[in-house]
Amino acid sequence: MGIWSYCKRVITDTGDGVEPVSIALERNPDAEVEIGAENPPDLPLYTFRIGMRSGFGGAEAGLPVYRRPNPSPHPILKEIYLCEVVGQRLEAANIFSLKAKVQRALETIAPARTLPLCYFRAQRYDYSLPVYEEGSHLVCPVLTGPKIKGAELADIREPVTRWLHSAGYLLDEEEPEVQVVRPSDLRLVPPAAVIRCLDDDGLWMPTVEGVSAEGPVIGLLVHPAELKAEARDGGSPLPDAPPAGADVTALLRYVGNELARRGTLTNPWGLYASDIRPEIWARTEELTDTTSRTLGCHLEGAGELRLPIRHTAAGEVLAAIQEHGITVFLAGDDDALAAAVGRYLVGAEFLRHAGDVRVEVDREAPSEMLDPAAIWTGGAGSAEEPLEAFADRAQTAETNDQEVAQA
Repeated sequence: MGIWSYCKRVITDTGDGVEPVSIALERNPDAEVEIGAENPPDLPLYTFRIGMRSGFGGAEAGLPVYRRPNPSPHPILKEIYLCEVVGQRLEAANIFSLKAKVQRALETIAPARTLPLCYFRAQRYDYSLPVYEEGSHLVCPVLTGPKIKGAELADIREPVTRWLHSAGYLLDEEEPEVQVVRPSDLRLVPPAAVIRCLDDDGLWMPTVEGVSAEGPVIGLLVHPAELKAEARDGGSPLPDAPPAGADVTALLRYVGNELARRGTLTNPWGLYASDIRPEIWARTEELTDTTSRTLGCHLEGAGELRLPIRHTAAGEVLAAIQEHGITVFLAGDDDALAAAVGRYLVGAEFLRHAGDVRVEVDREAPSEMLDPAAIWTGGAGSAEEPLEAFADRAQTAETNDQEVAQA
């Protein structure tokens, strides 16, 4: 290309050559996409694959696309296609118009190809403040000031909450609702869990679920997801994957050991996970085993509390408390677990002394307490003969003996 051609191209460039966000269209083979075909309401017809450069393993996000009938009478537009993008519900007359809307929405939400990390929301007024990454700090672009930034979400959470209180969006003791951007489908969801610490009230680490090459994981919100353009950008290295684990206990173990190694914590078992959603706890139940031990104590004005102790594959023990969310504690042994639960209950003013939490062993019920129909005896002939058949046979033999004696 000559120098004059290059100058002409630069002068006349209007910016239209900027590559849009990479979006691929996938059809769901289990759905009927023909016009007028009926599908279950929760079955997507298509999936928009959004190019990502971060998250858990750099996997592409999949936005499910649904279709609903048009309730308004229209001679042509009988059906509407819809999907959700970072809390926005987008609708269009066809799948290609919807794809264009998704691209424009992503350019607005992620002006520098970087999605927001999370949103602090005042539920009463449906007012949200996004948090972005700017250089080495997290900022809230809506708010200005040198103090409205931080290296971690815990640092920016306090000034944002204070601003929402001063602006009248929150009451005095009210906390903002936190919604995170899930990398797998770019939806706004509550955190999968929030890691807290018994020794440091300022430690606040929200987590989000995702998918990696090893399967479902739960990871920390460290770096926001970056979007890729349709033209590849020269193969720059991917950002480091955020710390993640197969379930809540694996993430607690990793974060606790890492903070203890850095000298931030002296006791890694002081960490616990709060506000766990039920489906996230169900994943932990699948990966852990039950034991015959429980934690028991008498709460102040709330009766007796008994928490089953579970066992992880790595050898730790854990217990969970059901509150407005589920709170999970992890420790190396039963005594350390009882101490952690006791400190938490004392801090929540449900208990006076942490030592009141005791480890108990559940005894198995004696055989006479079992259902008689479930008891098998050696006199029943064989293992295939139930107890009722043996009793009938014995009663018949006794009747025959009585008849012989009378004769």
